[in-house]
Amino acid sequence: MKDLIEELPCENILADCENLLRIERLSTQSEIRHKLMALGYSNVNQSTVSRMLARLHIVKVTDACGKKIYQLPSQEQKICTDIFPSTKIIFITHNTNVVVIKTQPGCAQLLARLLDLNPNPNCLGAVAGNDMVMVAPKSIHQIEQCEESIRQSLNFTTN
Repeated sequence: MKDLIEELPCENILADCENLLRIERLSTQSEIRHKLMALGYSNVNQSTVSRMLARLHIVKVTDACGKKIYQLPSQEQKICTDIFPSTKIIFITHNTNVVVIKTQPGCAQLLARLLDLNPNPNCLGAVAGNDMVMVAPKSIHQIEQCEESIRQSLNFTTN
């Protein structure tokens, strides 16, 4: 039996699947299948979706809200395996509303991505600039716990 990906216009279905995952937060192969069917790929089954995900090197990650979603591989994931995040941090502090991570120039987005890839029950999410990450706690009444859990997850200790 031929692979359905080979029977369909390969570039089109793979590109459409990739675009879906780029713009939507899909958590099941069934959701992906239904979205592709809505785009006109009527003969898509679960095994076809599974093969496409493997071919595109799609990974399943937990987002900041704790939901498992399919995601395209990213350069940040490859980069983060080569460095120790703590070597890129200048300081971590907080006020009454947010935790701030000051980084070396160009490192903030990498550290925010690491926080997103490793969800923290004390954090809602992170926003990064060039050299600063702002992390929103789930509760401002537990801001100290939020900062401490970020320090632990990034393996950053004060000198």
